[in-house]
Amino acid sequence: MFVDLIECSNNVETEEGTSPVMFVSNTVLFPGCLIPIRVFESRYRMMLKDVLSGNRTFILSFHPEDPTQRMTGSLGLVRSCVDQTDGTSILMLEGLKRVVLDQRVGEKPYTTWKYKTSHNTDDYEMLDQPLVENLRNQIQQLNKRVGSDFEFYCSTGSVVEITSTCDRLIEMTIQSLSFKKEFFDCLSTERKIKQTLDVIDTINGDVSKK
Repeated sequence: MFVDLIECSNNVETEEGTSPVMFVSNTVLFPGCLIPIRVFESRYRMMLKDVLSGNRTFILSFHPEDPTQRMTGSLGLVRSCVDQTDGTSILMLEGLKRVVLDQRVGEKPYTTWKYKTSHNTDDYEMLDQPLVENLRNQIQQLNKRVGSDFEFYCSTGSVVEITSTCDRLIEMTIQSLSFKKEFFDCLSTERKIKQTLDVIDTINGDVSKK
């Protein structure tokens, strides 16, 4: 069975809420990005059934489930779902926003958590504007070098837009899971910009060698 789900969930606008959580160790979902997820564990198959009959959202977290530790994740929207003959399902999951897991409130047998939206710590007006301009210029130059068939999204008019720009570039270019996890949890916009610029420098060097 194929289920195509294209409407966006309303809870992306709320600062806090309650959601089922899928804990994984090998995947990072950035807001604004779309990734495939294979659902095979019985508890998550039950969760998926409930999610599809509700608002079609759940949190994907790469942290081990440990209430004594700070755990983050991405509230994701199920864009499509294909059931497999073996009972598993393949999802296309779109990241909506970063969240912090606040309190476990239920198990059935998957866990449900209260969450709060996670925001970067810096204000746009306080950012190093030459650094922001350099990011914009470097991405525009990179797009010219890699060609029109593969362009990187670039918008730098706010902290949210800058974070989204950096997230998408990291998602598309970096394979290191540990780097992605650290980048996901970073709340400093300027640090994200600097790390993204370092990645662009590496890409430019690789392109120059070809």
